[in-house]
Parts: sequence; structure tokens; C-alpha cells
Amino acid sequence: MLKLKPKLNALMRCNLGDGKSVSFWFDWWTDLGPLISVCGRRGTRDLRIPIDATAPNGHWSLPPARSDEAETLQVVLSTMQPPSSLRGKDCFLWRSGAHSFLPKFSSKATWNFVRQPSPLVSWYKLIWFKEEIPRCSFVSWMSVLSRLPTRDRLISWGMQVPPVCPLCSLDHESHAHMFFSCCFSTAVWSHFTGWLLPTTPDSLASLETTIALPHIASCSGAVSVIKLLMQVIVYSLWRERNVRIFKNVSSTAAAIAKYVDRSMRDRLLSLAPPADGHDTLLLLYLS
Repeated sequence: MLKLKPKLNALMRCNLGDGKSVSFWFDWWTDLGPLISVCGRRGTRDLRIPIDATAPNGHWSLPPARSDEAETLQVVLSTMQPPSSLRGKDCFLWRSGAHSFLPKFSSKATWNFVRQPSPLVSWYKLIWFKEEIPRCSFVSWMSVLSRLPTRDRLISWGMQVPPVCPLCSLDHESHAHMFFSCCFSTAVWSHFTGWLLPTTPDSLASLETTIALPHIASCSGAVSVIKLLMQVIVYSLWRERNVRIFKNVSSTAAAIAKYVDRSMRDRLLSLAPPADGHDTLLLLYLS
């Protein structure tokens, strides 16, 4: 489960100008943060400042402090210039880093601030790359995490389903079996075994080993084609599995291989040719 950091209002701060736009109580315009979180609802009564007030223009006018929080606020305000029309309008800034704010919103900086980062996994480049097909990369990601609802998982949840693999009907269905060990999936992989895939992969680790081979790793285009091919095959096998279960329609391994080939050609044809004049990824795939 994603863990979010508290105080999401820390994403935005305000540089005081004329004080007409900033909320005295709810915006982050002092180093104390939103004053409502410092003084509480009682602070509006103690300081005699309405809950919907803006920053006072021209000077700070606060009653004598009646609490430690109010005294701290008075000390902080004494170090700040009061709002003035001579300073222009209030300027709201978005967080761009741990200790920096900019007038431009950044979804990347915001995401990095609110999320709880986890260590990088070794296979992330196998799933996320610019040539990917979103639906294929998503299914591949779920398969790597073993989060697809395969029958072994459904049974572990207490569901009454047959355990046999819908593709081969020879063994129990699991992620490792369906995508690599199943004779049906092996037949699909074998259609693309050649220069790019020296052997039929039997696991995700074997695909990572293939990409690391010197004659492949030295060619970024070959790496992209192999990763895309892996994802399209995984997606096609999962799609065939669902069609057999829910529509009672099945295709041969050759038909699935043809579907994979068509998907590869369509995707690679849509990519712009490289600026360095090298062969396009489509030509590399066809070779």
C-alpha cells in the first residue's frame, strides 16, 4: 500500500505581497506553517482575527499574547514585513524539492514529496521504457510481481476453481508455469527464438541474462526490441488465457505468434526513426 507523507499543504507556500489573496489562518506564509495548525480554532478568538481573514495590510496589529503559541506568532511576525500594496500581489509557490519552492507546479516533484520511496528493483528497466505499449507493460508488471489472478492465487483465496492451466491442461496454473513452463507458451516463444532470443526463456531472470549478452547490450535498439517482444508475448498469453476461460474460444500457438508479430510491427512502425541515421527498430526486428 502506498504510504503518503502528512501535511500535504506543505506543498504550497505564499510570498506575501499585498496580503489580499493569502488566508491568514490556512495558507502557509510563515515559517510556522498554517497558523490554524499552530493556534488551533481557539486562536481565532484569542487573536480576535476572523477565520476567513486575509493578512492585514500595512502593519501587524495583534492583541497581547495569552498563550505560548500566540507569543511565538508575535515573535515570528516581528521579523516579517507586513503586507503592502507597494510589494505587488501575493505570490504562491509550489514545492520543487525538500527545501525549495518555485512558481511553477511540477507533478514529478510533488509525487516525490508525497510518496514513500522504495528501493529500486533490478527488473524495472525491463518493464518501463519509452517504446512500451501501456497495456502490455501493465500486465508484464503484474506478472513480475505475481499479482495476476492466476488459478493458484484464486484457490489460495478460497475460491472454488479448477487448478489446471487453461492453455495446456497438463499442469496447475501459476505465473511461472503459464508464461514460461507451459508447452503452449513455450511454442509461442519458440517462434521468436533466433538472433535476438538465442534460446527460449524459462524465467524472467533468463530474459535479463539475454539482454546482458555483449552483442545485445551493445545495441540499445536490440535491447528495446527484446523488452517489447517480451511484454507483447506475456500480454498475448494472458489475453489468450482469459479468452479461453470467459469466451470458450481458443487459438493455436501459431495464431498467437502471428498476433504478437502484428503487434510488434504496428508498434515499431509508429516510432520515429533514430536521429543518428541507424536502422529503425522495425528493420532491426525484421532482421
